[in-house]
Amino acid sequence: MTYSGEINFDGLIGPTHNYGGLSEGNFASKKHHNQTSNPKAAALQGLEKMRLIMEQGLPQGFFLPHERPNLEMLRMLGFAGTDEEVFNQAGKRSPSLLKNVYSASSMWAANAATFSPSIDSYDKNIHITPANLNSMFHRSIEPEFTKKQLEMIFGLIAKVHGPVRHIAGCGDEGAANHLRVTAQHLKPGFQIFIYGNSAFVNEENIIARQAEEVSKAVATQHQLDPDRTLYLRQNNAAIDSGSFHNDIVSLANEEIFIFHQEAFADRLEVERVLHHLKDHVKGFQFLEIKSEDISLEDLVSSYLLNSQLITVENNEMLMLLPEEVQDHSNCMIWLDEIKSSSPIKHIEFVDIRQSMMNGGGPACLRFKTVVNDEEFSQLNDKFLLTSQKLMDLRALINKYYRDKLNPKDLFDIELMNESYLFLDELTQLLDLGSIYSFQKN
Repeated sequence: MTYSGEINFDGLIGPTHNYGGLSEGNFASKKHHNQTSNPKAAALQGLEKMRLIMEQGLPQGFFLPHERPNLEMLRMLGFAGTDEEVFNQAGKRSPSLLKNVYSASSMWAANAATFSPSIDSYDKNIHITPANLNSMFHRSIEPEFTKKQLEMIFGLIAKVHGPVRHIAGCGDEGAANHLRVTAQHLKPGFQIFIYGNSAFVNEENIIARQAEEVSKAVATQHQLDPDRTLYLRQNNAAIDSGSFHNDIVSLANEEIFIFHQEAFADRLEVERVLHHLKDHVKGFQFLEIKSEDISLEDLVSSYLLNSQLITVENNEMLMLLPEEVQDHSNCMIWLDEIKSSSPIKHIEFVDIRQSMMNGGGPACLRFKTVVNDEEFSQLNDKFLLTSQKLMDLRALINKYYRDKLNPKDLFDIELMNESYLFLDELTQLLDLGSIYSFQKN
């Protein structure tokens, strides 16, 4: 099979999916804190979303769940003994810490890394930088295994860098704060890095997860042309309204750039970026959502722009949205209008309620990549979904995942054992060998 264009890698939702309320600034995460989750439904909903993308003729990739609970992190923090002893010590002495090392947040693959296609880089190589995710402890434990997976998938065709060292305590949140605008996926594009503030500025009560200096470090590391690299600062009002990542208030696909009127801090800089893109990108079109039409509050609660926008047949686009958007009449009016004024001709809704309750829509669940024919042929196809793998993964999830997971279940060692059994069988199914720490003990 030959293929060139966009490939999305979705995070396979792990067996410890729970509502820990660990993400500061994420309203949905806080709202559903300590509620009962359904890991089985979450994972099956994620697979169904992947199947819908496959139906459009696009290859679909996936990332494996991370090892949870992460006992190696507990050992680094001083706990010792057998796996059972480490688990029990942490549960008794530091319940909050155990909850953090149980987090299934790696499911939101948009935070896995920043990706630059080979057509954009001076050295004509794909460049990938895993996000350091330094602003939240439960996510900061992800980069090492993320890098390992990226190397396994893209190692023959890409330069997979180490995470950028955090600056003044500020982090890198990956593709959730990164956009690419181009006339066509395989043509040179303009990469837009969105940041919350400088790493050296601390604004009270504003959780700016992406530092300007870190964004610029990633761009430099990826050997991007400065004339084709743009930067926009998040609006504090948007962050304060629950847009902890930029992909809640803007998105882009090929020549289309959509954003809310209050997404960015500096209107003059927005206008400069728009003029630059209009002058250099054939067919460029921006769609600005006015506050009077859809408020920031409605935009965030609906996750209208945390949708997945893909190019399908005849250069038309399909927008895959969370079902919750249908509860907002103003959003539905906007969707109806854009079908007549843009290449977005197809609208589909997907049930990913289990992810949405933790603040992750369709865009959060996927890591977007672009490859040419030669690069595609050298991808590790063990991480590409097929109809058979889809059925096998469903069966494995139904075998091991729980229908209900309560906060107290995190202190049940049987959940740890179930999680490890699933991951072990998953790696056997995919013929990946022993890639998790528990498999090597």
